Amino acid sequence: MRCLLSAPWVLPVEGSPIRDGALLVADGRIEAVGARASLRDAAPDALEEAFPGAVLLPGLVNVHTHLELSGLSGTLPQGRGFLPWLLALVERKRFLDAAWYRASVREGIGALLRAGITCVGEVTSAGVSPPLLRESGLRGVIYWEVLGPDAAEAEAIASKTATALADLTALLRGSLLTVGLSPHALYSTTPPLRAALKRLRDLGLWPAAIHAAESREEVELIREGAGPLWEGLLKPLGVPQPKAHGIGPLALLEAEGWLTPGTVVIHAAQAEAADAARLARTGTAVACCPRSNAALGVGSPPLAALHRAGVRLGMGTDSLASVPSLSLWDEARAARHLSPERSPRDWLRMLTLGGAEVLGFADRIGSFAPGKEADCIAVRVPEGEAPERALLETGSEEAVCFAMVGGRVLLDARAAVEKAHGR
Repeated sequence: MRCLLSAPWVLPVEGSPIRDGALLVADGRIEAVGARASLRDAAPDALEEAFPGAVLLPGLVNVHTHLELSGLSGTLPQGRGFLPWLLALVERKRFLDAAWYRASVREGIGALLRAGITCVGEVTSAGVSPPLLRESGLRGVIYWEVLGPDAAEAEAIASKTATALADLTALLRGSLLTVGLSPHALYSTTPPLRAALKRLRDLGLWPAAIHAAESREEVELIREGAGPLWEGLLKPLGVPQPKAHGIGPLALLEAEGWLTPGTVVIHAAQAEAADAARLARTGTAVACCPRSNAALGVGSPPLAALHRAGVRLGMGTDSLASVPSLSLWDEARAARHLSPERSPRDWLRMLTLGGAEVLGFADRIGSFAPGKEADCIAVRVPEGEAPERALLETGSEEAVCFAMVGGRVLLDARAAVEKAHGR
């Protein structure tokens, strides 16, 4: 059945806002986008859903989450640096069971939808989020996370990873979710393990996501083979002291062949000018999570430099273990001072089509164009304001009133939102 979604404003992303616009959807895909009057005349049989006082735009893309950690909100130390937070996380995870993780993922999924996020780059370490995300109807990439700081275990871990990826592929078949591989970070994996995972990645053509250039401690460990991450994390685990590579994390990843168009570097808060050029040259994307970086005191992603270099950028929230919400509206407002030259339209592109480009979905979602899949949201905004600026300034969980993924309605909170706005 065809349906017509109409609103005072429609934001195609690749084009100017359309006043009194509409989206014509058929069989889960966009058939047309334009002025409501024209589409109403062209499709008189279409069932119309109107969103007064709202803006229609593509669903937001959160390129980096750990939904399995949602239940840790407010429980880990912040403002004391990266290592104390990391050690507390490792300790807390020792006592978490499957039931806890399931409740945590459900909490995270609900938060994503309420914030208008319809596509996600999820990293799973417990293996709990994949079936729940499939059940939710959300779109995205689920990256299987791999850790292994002991080189002697590299081949065994790689073998288990191959089995896990095959099982995950079977689980997600027929859904809107795809499978990826995530060597967690350079400090939590070894060169032999990353080499084995690289062979596995090349064999399966898996997209990859790697936490890299996140903290000063990480940079010191990779360059010098020493520092707080060695003394406080790896040495107490009995791990042999790592090699001093004499180069930074992103240079090392390039040397190992990980920087490719199919790879997402998570954070890059310590990226320098040469790194921005390196990422652009290799076609590697970056998941920017500035609120998490600020909470852990690791610095800020150089958004302006990355943008000037032409790096593909998407916005992620990371987990509720380090940020107070999974809202990209909150993330964008926190990030705007890092790249003040960017316009509201630029930021909205980063939250939608930019994120889709990072995760490899830009041919299917991220903008309104005929033939693309119908992932869209409706967000209530103050009347009389420019829609793009209004979204960035007032977008919130309380303002999102509708979410559709592939033509399937996952959230309809119009009554609640209108009541909250006194209508």
